[in-house]
Amino acid sequence: MKKILLMLTFILTVAIIASSCKKEVGEGGTATITGKVFGYDINADEIITDSSYVGGTRVYISYGDNPWPDNDVRTSYSGDYAFQGLQKGKYRVFVYSQCNSCPFNQEVKVQYVEITSNGQTVVLPDFKILD
Repeated sequence: MKKILLMLTFILTVAIIASSCKKEVGEGGTATITGKVFGYDINADEIITDSSYVGGTRVYISYGDNPWPDNDVRTSYSGDYAFQGLQKGKYRVFVYSQCNSCPFNQEVKVQYVEITSNGQTVVLPDFKILD
């Protein structure tokens, strides 16, 4: 009887430890989210004067259902960005764009993504912003 009780205690302990080791959405994994930011320059009459991929733009990411940014990166000179080392789960990637008719003259451009496997690389469509 003691052996059975000891075995059940051991199995229960292992099950509790294994379930507590479950990784949460966010950093600590092997997946990557990448993309680019494309900007349009406009003049005072809101006419597009130039366009190109934009370097130095902040791109933000939220993990799971968090409405606030958990991390951010800046785009390279060619407009590229990457969030690396992510777990499986749902993410919200966003940038701010100039908007003359919006509160604070900014508009949030958002893309939602789900990572479904370890090592996955998700390439998002270009963010298009007014710069």
